[in-house]
Amino acid sequence: MIRKCAPALAALLLASGCGGGSSHDPSSAEESPSADVSVSASDPASGTPDVGGSSSDPAPTTQEPVEETPTEESATSDAPDSWSGSDATDDDQPAEDGSQDCGSLAGSGTFTDPLQLGVVDGLVTARDCAPLTSGSPFNVRYFSFTLSGTPGTNAHAGASFTLTQDALGPVYPAIVQPNGWVLKHSLGSGYWTGTEPDFTGRYQEISDLAPGTYILRTEKLDSPLHSLSTPSYDVVVDADGS
Repeated sequence: MIRKCAPALAALLLASGCGGGSSHDPSSAEESPSADVSVSASDPASGTPDVGGSSSDPAPTTQEPVEETPTEESATSDAPDSWSGSDATDDDQPAEDGSQDCGSLAGSGTFTDPLQLGVVDGLVTARDCAPLTSGSPFNVRYFSFTLSGTPGTNAHAGASFTLTQDALGPVYPAIVQPNGWVLKHSLGSGYWTGTEPDFTGRYQEISDLAPGTYILRTEKLDSPLHSLSTPSYDVVVDADGS
């Protein structure tokens, strides 16, 4: 028998079971997680805009490392750099000689958020920067510095490192303007210190730079995805070159 309900009893539908319907169960709907999509910025080709320690003057050498098979400069990503320095502490502050721990620098190490070396009017060193390894963004790291005056004759900027059996990849520096224009390419200029296979650093001459802000790009160039790693390294900017 089909039971009919009078309009006057509409208020009692739920109680009498008439006009049965379904109700929404909030617990049955699960919110799907949103994908975390990161956009990588790539360095343009050579000659186009790049979107992305010792107190004595290093003695240059023209030898190139046998281990390296440089390719076109690698693409970069603006993903944060997670390295904090192996011996960084809360009270790490710039020393009297301008030396500080790399992990204490402001910035994440990307092109849009470079690690800040600050104003340089002498020698500034960032110690113990993380090795550059396989994959973006770990094969490149950026540092920003400002020249307060005209650099000295032997002024230079680059990386000091000690190669080991487990870290055979040298660190290559390049000088880039904040607008992305590459002034000094990693392979087109620069010089080594030490002798092959015991290179101790690679540097760019900056005596010809005008006062202003620049970006020092440090990278491994054998291949962005190659397993070869660099050692940890010190970033050196010497505006005096004395």
